[in-house]
Amino acid sequence: MKHKIIPLALLIIIAILAVSCSEPEMQIDTDIVIEDEKPTQGGVINIGCIEPKSLNPLLVNSKSYTDVSKLLFNGLVEYDETLKPVLVLADSINMNDAGDKVIIKLKHNIRWSDGEYLTSDDVVYTLDTIKRAGVSIYKSKLENITSYKALDDYTIEMKFGGFPYNSLDALTFPIVARHSTGSMPVGTGPYKVVEYNRLKYMELEPNEYNIQSSMPYISKIRVNFIKDIDSFDSAFETGQIDMINTSSYDWEKYKESRDVNTYEYVSTDYEFISLNFNNPILSDKNVRRALMYGINRTSITEKHLLGNAVVTDTPIRHGSWLYSEDEDKYMYNKAEAQYSINNAGFALNEDTKIFEREVEGKKQQLRLRLITNSENDYRVKAAEDIKNNLEDIGFVIDVEIMNFENLMGRINKKDYDMALVGINFSPEIDLYNFFHSSQISRGMNYGGYVNPRMDLLLEQSKKTLSTENKYVNYQEIQRIIKDDLPIISLFYKKYALVMRNKVRGEIIADSENLFRTINHWYIPKS
Repeated sequence: MKHKIIPLALLIIIAILAVSCSEPEMQIDTDIVIEDEKPTQGGVINIGCIEPKSLNPLLVNSKSYTDVSKLLFNGLVEYDETLKPVLVLADSINMNDAGDKVIIKLKHNIRWSDGEYLTSDDVVYTLDTIKRAGVSIYKSKLENITSYKALDDYTIEMKFGGFPYNSLDALTFPIVARHSTGSMPVGTGPYKVVEYNRLKYMELEPNEYNIQSSMPYISKIRVNFIKDIDSFDSAFETGQIDMINTSSYDWEKYKESRDVNTYEYVSTDYEFISLNFNNPILSDKNVRRALMYGINRTSITEKHLLGNAVVTDTPIRHGSWLYSEDEDKYMYNKAEAQYSINNAGFALNEDTKIFEREVEGKKQQLRLRLITNSENDYRVKAAEDIKNNLEDIGFVIDVEIMNFENLMGRINKKDYDMALVGINFSPEIDLYNFFHSSQISRGMNYGGYVNPRMDLLLEQSKKTLSTENKYVNYQEIQRIIKDDLPIISLFYKKYALVMRNKVRGEIIADSENLFRTINHWYIPKS
């Protein structure tokens, strides 16, 4: 006779049941106490940067170092996470009644990372450096500043000449110290440079004089110099760096790694279709409305960008302080698109199988040319989808693919009907250059859009220091864009900050400052 062997686990269960049945009145507390993980001082983060020729942020045209410089320097004015300009080193900025002069008062008792006090001389030195620089990404901000001088240690007078200008946005550049010499810069940011090893790395430690309300938890940031943009990916995968800011639409591939977290954000890369208003068909609002309803923007982003984009009816992106909270007006709707075509007076010609109408004795066909550039793989594919969408509702679309130089030549000559293009908007998201009638010949109003009310609102927004007035104006501007459709707005791309999960805390990425919440990051000792 064979004896059955009872598993040990089963014997334990039987024993527990036996005890519970014989003594039902006994209860044993089994509460598990989990201690909250609290931020602690210490730890090291490795980040990457293409080594700049200079550590002076005013003289460098490098996105990777511009990101790093946010740890070291502050400006008179900076953009917050909603891209709203806010005072940082400046205590107040006041404009005279004529609107051509501002008085800037600095905050008192701000120190550089070496202990010296910030004064007006540093601001004047910064302005001089930008003006005299052969190349500076901040040079355009000073184009309309005609003069500036220090009135005392904490007061600067600045004069503007000509139009357009936007005073607060013009002051969003980092302030550097007049007395800083050598390769070790001093700044007012949350960190300072303590070691610089050319071609290899530099090390940052918390700046005890920083203007933040609290000191950072992370005790050291090692900035490893990376050869080029293409090398960042391998540096992250091999563990040389702990974070990577990726603009690749397939950044979700990093989620396959178990030791990383991804923090997505809306970028400043905006895609749209420029419309040539010289074409009488496109000057008809009903036709523009048919285009807006007839393109399946969500499907295009999901198909070609893995959905990593935010569809929008206007160039004001979601999350911006200027964004209108009114719901986006247009969703993909074939019935609405065809209704708009009918309202425009087009009817199907049974012989040609093309929608046609007659205006002042001239026959017009619902046929348009769509051009885009060959270097952008997404646009080449999206152009075919747009063609298919629009032909499904009655348009005939001829797609032409060309290199970027030829594309811009065609646009500048107004030799196109529709152009699938994009722009990297500056943080100020100023639509003056985009829609003001004066910018048809010298700006980015390529399609030749004219609206007197739009012109007035854009001019008022340029001339004011009042964020309240600009906000009110831009609410109406967005209503005009949604109603008038000067362009076919598509979407903003999403990017992501990918971080090793050893870094905890309030990690919130945005397009203007990857390190905005650095003071709240920490690395647990465990």
